[in-house]
Amino acid sequence: MTYSETQKQTWLTSNLRLASLLAGLAAFLVVVSLILCGIAFRFSGGISLVVLLCAAVIGTFSGTLGVVAFMARKERVFLEGSFVMVRMGPASLEKIPLDAVECFFLGSQPLDRLGEPVVAEDADFRVGTLVVRIAERFGDIASVRRGPWAGWEDGYLIIDGRWSEPLIVETLRRINGRLAVAKRQPVVDRCASNNAVEGCCG
Repeated sequence: MTYSETQKQTWLTSNLRLASLLAGLAAFLVVVSLILCGIAFRFSGGISLVVLLCAAVIGTFSGTLGVVAFMARKERVFLEGSFVMVRMGPASLEKIPLDAVECFFLGSQPLDRLGEPVVAEDADFRVGTLVVRIAERFGDIASVRRGPWAGWEDGYLIIDGRWSEPLIVETLRRINGRLAVAKRQPVVDRCASNNAVEGCCG
């Protein structure tokens, strides 16, 4: 028994300002790398090699930053079929069964000066978070995985608000509303349909 197939639905978007800032920085570094290459070709010997090496390092970094900026524009939480997908980082997705998600609620995460999670007493500042509450019967899907954009903590999946659209009450209502609608979708038994997939029934 699976939920009826639906197109991908975006529930929480990214922090577009931050993604644009990263893209702008990547573009600036590309220009710097090209300028350094031009300077290197005007000289010869050791100076030229040093400048070319600097250009290569900056160019590689700008390429990596460009990829991160591209990924940073992608949605943070979305529904795909019968799974809620949460981006943990640029190349990492957490796939949670829709039935396992009870609700979303707002929270806050204490962080140190470097932006790392700490206990409340040692916090230098706090950042808003979106917390995914998992049903007890699905407790086994929780893990210790962490990424720069989200991570598991005490059985909850915590999404860092710095990398998402503003986490306000209206955002929370919209996401929980979409969750409720998704859970009300009709259930389809593929084995009972005329287009049953071979091997789907035991």
